[in-house]
Amino acid sequence: MLQATAPALPQTRFARAKKARRAQKATEQEAAAAPTAQTAQTAQVTEARPERLRPLTKLLLACGAVLALFAGVRLSAPLAWSYDEFYHLGLAREMLSGIRLTSFHWTPFSILYDHYADATPLFHLLLMPFARLPFGTASFLGVLLGQTFLLGAFGFALWSLRVPRPWWFVLALPALGSLFAQRMEMCRPQIWLIGFSVLVLALLVERRWKTMFVVCALFGLTHTGGWIAFPMAVLWSVSGWATPRNPRNPRDPRDSRDPDRRRVPWQPVAMAAGGWLLGQLVHPDIPENFRLFFMSNFVIPFQATAAGDAALRSQLGTELAPPGMDLVVEQWPALIAPVLVAFSLLTQPRVRTRATLTTGLTALAFVIAGSLFIRRFFELGAPLAILALALVLRERRAAGIPPLWPKWGRAAAAVAIAAGLLWGFEAFRFYNFGHESPPDLMAAWMSEHGAKGERVFTAQWADSAPLFYFAPQLQTLVALDPTAFYMKDPRLFETYVTIVQGRHPNPADAIRRQFGARWVTLWKMPAYKALGFQLMGTPGARIAWNDRAYMVVDLGKPGA
Repeated sequence: MLQATAPALPQTRFARAKKARRAQKATEQEAAAAPTAQTAQTAQVTEARPERLRPLTKLLLACGAVLALFAGVRLSAPLAWSYDEFYHLGLAREMLSGIRLTSFHWTPFSILYDHYADATPLFHLLLMPFARLPFGTASFLGVLLGQTFLLGAFGFALWSLRVPRPWWFVLALPALGSLFAQRMEMCRPQIWLIGFSVLVLALLVERRWKTMFVVCALFGLTHTGGWIAFPMAVLWSVSGWATPRNPRNPRDPRDSRDPDRRRVPWQPVAMAAGGWLLGQLVHPDIPENFRLFFMSNFVIPFQATAAGDAALRSQLGTELAPPGMDLVVEQWPALIAPVLVAFSLLTQPRVRTRATLTTGLTALAFVIAGSLFIRRFFELGAPLAILALALVLRERRAAGIPPLWPKWGRAAAAVAIAAGLLWGFEAFRFYNFGHESPPDLMAAWMSEHGAKGERVFTAQWADSAPLFYFAPQLQTLVALDPTAFYMKDPRLFETYVTIVQGRHPNPADAIRRQFGARWVTLWKMPAYKALGFQLMGTPGARIAWNDRAYMVVDLGKPGA
C-alpha cells in the first residue's frame, strides 16, 4: 500500500526571510564562540604551565624589596628628617622612667604643662625599647618599625581582598612622589595613620566587624586621627545606594557578594565608633586626652585657615599649609591612580561597589584636600588611591569588562613605576633630607652649658624638640604645636610673635621679664634676622654659640 505524500507548499516571502535570519544568527554565534573556545584553550594551557613562584611568594618578595629600598634610603641619610623626631624619641625615653607623665614640665607656657596628655601613647610605647640608643640608631629602628607595619598592612589588604597581581601595587608605593616617600622616612606616627587606614578599609570590604573593633581601638591610641575610621564606616554603609542593580544577571558577583547593598548596615559604624571610644576610655591620660584630641583635630586645622588667628597662623608649620601648584606638579606620579579611579567610577557603573566607592571616594577626598588646602592629607590619599585602583581592577575583571590596555598595560605600569621612582627620589637630593640636621650641634652645646631649670626662648618654636631630647634639664616655650601656647595665653603668645618677627621695641627686656628666659636660640633664616640684630645691639647680651646654622644669645640670668 503506497503512502500518500502531500505536495510541498511554496514558501512565502516572510518564511524565507525568517529562515535567512536564523541562519545568519547561527553563523554569528559560531563566530563568537570561536574566540571564546580559543581563549578557554589558552587559559587551560596557561593554567597547566607551572609558575616559578607562587603568588603569595611574589607579594612577600615585593614587600621585602620595597622595605629594603626605604630602609636603605634612611640608612644613607641617618640624621633627623623632622624636628618632631626629637620630641617622639625624647618622650619615649622619659617614659622609661615612668610610663605616665602627668605634667610636661619642660614647657611652662603650654596647656600641656598643667594638663598633659599623650596624643599617641601606643606609638611611644613601641619606641620605648630602643629610645635610649644613640639618636641615629633609635630613629632608624623607629622608622623601620613604621615601614614594616605599613607594608604589612598594605600587603595584607591586597591579599585578603584578592586583587589581581597584588605585587604590582606594592611596587608602586615608592613611586608615589616626594611627599609620601618623605613621610615613609620619618620617625613619626603619621605612617601608622596610613597603615591603620588601609587596614580599616580592608576590614570594611571583608565585613570583619569584630576585628575592626579591635583595630579601631588601637588606631585611636596610635594616632590622634584614628577617628577617621568612623566616617569611612559611614561611607561604606551608605555607599550601597550608589551601586547599580543587576537582577537579570545571576552571575553578576555583586548579587552574590553584596545582597543587602540597598540597606544601610549599622555594624560597621557601631564597631568603628565603639572601638575608637574604647581606646580613648582606656587611654592613660583620660580625660585630658579628649581636650588634646579636640585641639589636634579641630582647633589646629581651623587656625591654619584664613579664618584663624593671624599671629598663630604665622607660626604653624608648612604641613598645614596649601602645597602650591609647583609642589602638586612635583607629585604627578601619585596623581595617576586617582585619575584612573575617578575615570573608572564615572564611566563604568558596573565597577561601583561598596568596596570601590568607599576606598575610591576616601582616596579622592584626601588627594583633593591635600592638593588644595592642607598638604598633609596628600600623603594619606596617595597610597589609598593605589588600594582603590587595585579594587577597581578587581571589579572590572569580575564584571567581565576588558582591561584598559590589554596589550601594553604591564609595560605601561612598569614604565610609570620606574619613572615615578626616579622622579621622587631625585627630589630627595634637592631637599637634602637626613643629610643635615641644623639644630643638632646647638642643642648638644646647650646640654653642656645650660643649667637645670634655666629657660630658653626659642625664636623658632620647633627648637623645643631637639632641646628636649639633648638638654632635658632646660625649659622651653612650647612643644608639639604652638597652638598649645596660644590656647593657654593668647596675649602672651601675641607678644612672642611680635618679638620673633622683630617688631618689639625692647625684645631683650621682654624675654627676660615676661618669659623669664636667659638663652635665645636663633635659626639663621631671614625670618629671624631682625630679632638677631636687635639682640646683638642689647647691652649685656653676648653670643654664646655660633655656627653655620644657629646662634645662641646669652642675655644673662633674669633679675641679675
